[in-house]
Amino acid sequence: MAKSAKKAKPKPKPDTTSNTKTETMTTQGLTANSLATAEAPHSQPVDVTFNFTSGVGQATAVLFRKGVLINMQSISKSGNVNFSEVQSGDVISISGVCAGKANVAINTPTTPVTPEQFNAGLIIAGYLVN
Repeated sequence: MAKSAKKAKPKPKPDTTSNTKTETMTTQGLTANSLATAEAPHSQPVDVTFNFTSGVGQATAVLFRKGVLINMQSISKSGNVNFSEVQSGDVISISGVCAGKANVAINTPTTPVTPEQFNAGLIIAGYLVN
């Protein structure tokens, strides 16, 4: 008895009758003026002062502009972190830990205002430069 041969099923043809729209996305070109770190006439140097008392501490200060990390610096004893091209609307974020108390001061108007004191433990805060 002979076996019957199986016929291969034909592959379905792509549907060419559908109404598909293609959207083109344009990307923003990078220029010297669009860079987040470009110097602006209203830029200013800003110091973030950390004063650790009654123990040791360590902290990191981060400068953001329009959500882009511009500069990040850490400190492991009392002193200053210096940012050079800070503009209104930038955000300074600080995080760290201290064994005693820590005082943080920023030498330009911010929201919330500084100086701010932190007790032993975590240091977490964010400041909007006015």
